[in-house]
Amino acid sequence: MKKVCIILLFIIPVFVIGQQNFRIVRLPFNTSGNEMAPVIYKNGIVFSSDSKSSVVRVATDINNNYPYNLYFVEKKGRKWGKPEPFAPEISSALSEATASFSSDFKIMYITRNLRAGEKLSELQKVSDTIKFGVYQATEAKKEWILSREFPYNDEGYDLVHPALSPDGKLLFFASTMSGGYGGYDIYQSVFENGQWQSPKNLGPVINTFENEVFPFLHQNGRLYFSSRGHNSQGGLDIFYSEIINGEWIAPVNLPRPFNSRRDDFGYVISANLDTGYFASNRLTGADDDIYMFASSFPNFKDCKPQIDETFCYEFNETGTMDIDTTALKYEWDFGDGNKQRTVIAEHCYKGPGAYAVALNVIDTLTGDIYYSEASYELIVEPREQPYISCPDTVVVDEKVDFGSERSVIRSFAPNNYYWDFGDGNITTGRNVQHTFTKTGTFYVRLGITAVEDDPEAKVVDLSNRACSMKQVVVVKNLVNKN
Repeated sequence: MKKVCIILLFIIPVFVIGQQNFRIVRLPFNTSGNEMAPVIYKNGIVFSSDSKSSVVRVATDINNNYPYNLYFVEKKGRKWGKPEPFAPEISSALSEATASFSSDFKIMYITRNLRAGEKLSELQKVSDTIKFGVYQATEAKKEWILSREFPYNDEGYDLVHPALSPDGKLLFFASTMSGGYGGYDIYQSVFENGQWQSPKNLGPVINTFENEVFPFLHQNGRLYFSSRGHNSQGGLDIFYSEIINGEWIAPVNLPRPFNSRRDDFGYVISANLDTGYFASNRLTGADDDIYMFASSFPNFKDCKPQIDETFCYEFNETGTMDIDTTALKYEWDFGDGNKQRTVIAEHCYKGPGAYAVALNVIDTLTGDIYYSEASYELIVEPREQPYISCPDTVVVDEKVDFGSERSVIRSFAPNNYYWDFGDGNITTGRNVQHTFTKTGTFYVRLGITAVEDDPEAKVVDLSNRACSMKQVVVVKNLVNKN
C-alpha cells in the first residue's frame, strides 16, 4: 500500500480480516494501480481506485500519483463485467473514495478531500496535505447529489472510511482527531433528532497507538476493522469485535487466508455470510488489489429439526380371536426380555436392533406356551438424519462439545461434516467444540455430504447431502464462583 505525502491521496496503511472455510480469489479487474475498499452494491461492488481516470481533470501529488475515484463493477453469474466510474457527477480533482450505503442504496457516505470543490488551478498551489472528511450523497433520478457534509469534519484532522450500520442509526469512521489513543482511531456517531451526534471514541479495547481503520458493522453485530496493533500477523490485519454485556470484547484476529504478513483491509461480508470482499497487497507488498471470498460450505436446503426417537411401537396382530377361557391369555414377547399379556400392546425399545417378536397363547396356570399365534423378526432402525449430540441448554462463554456419531445416513456414504452454530461461526469435522459468547436461542445446523462441491460446477447434486438442525439455548452462568 502506498504511503506518500500528498494533497489528495490517503496516507495511512490498509488492512483486512477473515474466517476459516472460505475460498479466496483475486478479482480479474485489478490494475497496476491500487484498488481497495470494496462495498457490496446491488448486483456488484463499488470500490476505490487510483488508476488514471478520463472522467475529470485531476490534481496529482509530488510523486505524480493520481487521486482515488469510485468505480462500479457488475457480477454476471461467475463473471465480472468491466469497471465503470461510479457517480461521476460528484467527482472532483481530488479524491472520492471508501463508500458506504444505506440498506436501500439511496444514501451514500464517502471520504472526500475537504477542498475538493475548489478549482484545479488553486489546488495546484497547495503545498500542505489537504485533510479528509466524510460527506453524504443522495440518489435522485439516477444521479448522485452531495447533500450533506458530516458536521464534525475539521481542517485540523482527517476523518475517513465511513461505515453506516444496517439500520442507518450509527456511523463508524476512522479519525486522527485529538483525544485518541494514537494514529487513526475508530469512532461512532449516533443519528438522533435528525442529525448526527458528537462522535464517541470506541475506547482502548478497540483502539491502540497504531492505526485502526476501515470499520464495517455486520447485521450480526460484529464490527470488523483493520489494525497494525493487537499483535497483528504483519502489516494491517483484519479483526472483529462485538458488544457483550455492554462492552466491546477483545478483538479477534481473523486467521489465514484472510490475514497475511502484509496489509489486509477493507473487509465486508454479505448478510448471509456466504460471500465477501477485502483488499490486500499480499502479492507484491506494493499495489493493493481486491479479493473475493466465498464460503466453501455447501448449500443445504430444507434443513429440518432433528427428531429424537423413542423407538416405540404398537403391536396388534390381525386374525386373533377371543379366547373363551380364563386359563389361556395372549402374551407378546418383544424379544428384548420384556413381555405383555394383552392382544394390543405398546412397547418402547431401548435402541436399534433385530428383535424376535412373538405373540403366544399362554397357559396362565403353568406359564407354558399353549401355542404360537405369530412370530416375526422386527428390525428397529433409527431415522435417517444427521444427528446433533449436544446439551439442549448451555452456559455462555463455556466450551461445548458437539458430536455427529449418532447420525444415520443410508442413501450415501458420509464423508464431510459441516457445522453452522447460528451465531455467525462455522466449522467442519465429525466432532467439534464451540463457545457461545452471548446468551439467546440459537439454531445449530449439521450438514453431511458425500463429496465436496466442485466450485466450477454449474449444477450441484443435492441428493448426496443431508441436514438437520437443533435448538440450543444459551444462558448466563448463575453459579457464584466467589
